Amino acid sequence: METLNSLTRVILLEDDPTISILYHGLLQKKGMEVTSFAKKKPAIDYLSENHFHNQNILITDLQLPDGNGLDFVREVRKVNKHIPIMVITSTEDPKQIIEVMKEDVQEYLIKPVIPAELISRIEYQLSNKKDEYIHSDYEREKILSLEKLLEWYTYKNTRIQKSDFNSNELNKNLFYGLRTSLAQGAGLGVITELIDIIKTMPKVENGGVILDPEILKILEENAVYSKKVLDRFSEIEEVIFDRIKIEEVSALKLFNEMLKVKEEISSLLLIKDQVLLIPEYKGSNLNSKMIKLNSEYFKKILYELLLNAMRFSKPSSKIFFLIHYDADGIYLSTINSYDDEESAKIGISNRCLELIFEPFYRMNQNIYDKYGSLDFGIGLSFVKQTIEKFGGSIQALNLVDHTNEKKETKIEFKIYFPYSSSAK
Repeated sequence: METLNSLTRVILLEDDPTISILYHGLLQKKGMEVTSFAKKKPAIDYLSENHFHNQNILITDLQLPDGNGLDFVREVRKVNKHIPIMVITSTEDPKQIIEVMKEDVQEYLIKPVIPAELISRIEYQLSNKKDEYIHSDYEREKILSLEKLLEWYTYKNTRIQKSDFNSNELNKNLFYGLRTSLAQGAGLGVITELIDIIKTMPKVENGGVILDPEILKILEENAVYSKKVLDRFSEIEEVIFDRIKIEEVSALKLFNEMLKVKEEISSLLLIKDQVLLIPEYKGSNLNSKMIKLNSEYFKKILYELLLNAMRFSKPSSKIFFLIHYDADGIYLSTINSYDDEESAKIGISNRCLELIFEPFYRMNQNIYDKYGSLDFGIGLSFVKQTIEKFGGSIQALNLVDHTNEKKETKIEFKIYFPYSSSAK
């Protein structure tokens, strides 16, 4: 474990000279080497010149004379994603705190800071390994979910205080809050809050509530959406507890199911003017190979993977749906481009490729209303658990396509199903 000693080097960015001297002296007494700055630019210049090689931890304020600490943190993270960053500030604005924490900040302390607490926080950060300084994707999800809930509660409290329930504005904000929060795992709590708001609305003589038709529409829409979520959970439960019937089907039937699903999603392909390509397969050997699975759930797997491919592919792009068989089993793959420019260049990090099948994990926070998808972060988790229940496996891989003049990174979801013992 790394402790505070003469080798511990601290970068301190604080424009208040009194506070800067206080922190500087405190840290020096603990055997640390402190380099102090009052402005953002010289601190960045120093860090760039030293390439962060000898720096153990960074402490910064948010209010700076030549910018703000948030911009400073972002500039630091462009160069170094591992150095632990501590923010010490007088602001208690929840939104600002969330914005800062989204930039891989390890600590956020509100002034005045007790010296013992500052030292304790530094010791804790230095006790971690460098590769643990980056926020995990799970932590990012929590922050984003918190952000959406904060927006909702801020809106709700403002409306209650003002007793202002303009139906058009209410419809817009409530629908956004409900759909977005539900898609990020917090919707049931928000629906409860909606009931609280309804209770504050104007009452009729017999005590009933005057419910605006638009609000009723919102409730109905979200009830339908919630049922879809619960249905998906029920499907996962059926798989986990072995309640689905497993049967032997031919490899040819798998291919035919692929063709059926292609027809079913044809209207969704038009949303982005995309094309789904399935190579033609011939030969009786496909009909002689047998796989153990449930046909209904296999179809759900295919649908979910193609829905995922359509949502995250570029407009006017091609999506490939391939089938290949060898001596031991069958491989199915969906291959599609990345709509995100950064991913199109370098692909998805290995860490994200592993997390992509985890429950509630989402690569972005978009809501894809046109596709009628849940956007709840459980689709690929359902796919993986179901495939594994059939004795198969699935991987997410980055591929580099060299078929065009300009090489392009794409993503492949590769499924493997072993032949049943009677078919080997």
